[in-house]
Amino acid sequence: MTISALRRKILEMVYERFKEHPYYRITPREFKESLNISLKELHYNIIYLEEKGLIELQKPLEGSIFVGARITPKGIDLVEDEYQFDIMFPLSRQEKPVMNTSHEFNTLIKDIESTDSMSHELREIIIEEIKDIHNELTGGEPSYSRVKNLIGKIKERNNEIYEKVMTIIRHPSITRILNESARKELENM
Repeated sequence: MTISALRRKILEMVYERFKEHPYYRITPREFKESLNISLKELHYNIIYLEEKGLIELQKPLEGSIFVGARITPKGIDLVEDEYQFDIMFPLSRQEKPVMNTSHEFNTLIKDIESTDSMSHELREIIIEEIKDIHNELTGGEPSYSRVKNLIGKIKERNNEIYEKVMTIIRHPSITRILNESARKELENM
């Protein structure tokens, strides 16, 4: 498991625990057993997530680094924003199918063109937004914020198509490009 995938799993665990009981914390032992990692590997990654403000650690007076962990509001927002979560903590290449993204975008557009489940105007708007996303990704330097904005509009218009676009966007090559773009945009703020 990559470091990114491990951190993603940690965040998913504390998020799920939060949904069960907001004040319940996960112990180091639970993390170790569930993730099958060493204490050293757990500590390195848990401290990173704490310093990013994504989790909160309950620390003992003496001894171990922490006795429990829970997710922060910032961590909840990240996990619930699938797009941002995939950018910050992408799944490893082994966990993603390899696909030709241009072909996938074109196939999705053809499917939308042939559907009768939405008005002609809505189909045209969504198709234009998908083309804009594809053009942004294949252009010189894609803008993370522009792609995120376009994806948000698609989600507002049709959740089923949004899920299909997200399947394409989660391809490792696209995730890497958008991750780099997001970092550049943050540096320029």
